[in-house]
Amino acid sequence: MEELIYNIISNIVEYKEDIKIEKYIKNAREHYVLTVNEEDLGKVIGKKGMTINAIRTVLNSTNFTKKVYFNIAE
Repeated sequence: MEELIYNIISNIVEYKEDIKIEKYIKNAREHYVLTVNEEDLGKVIGKKGMTINAIRTVLNSTNFTKKVYFNIAE
């Protein structure tokens, strides 16, 4: 899953070296925290959050057994 997230995000951002993805499990749920460069934050979120919501939709459609929780760290 981390590889999929990285592939999606790396095609959006300019500073690929600043991408960090942390995974942890809480209450039997997968949680991912994404950290990107400040200048790329707007690109990842998108207008009215449309880009990040589309990414969440893709991630949840690939994992049929569990819901994926995906957040952006500030």
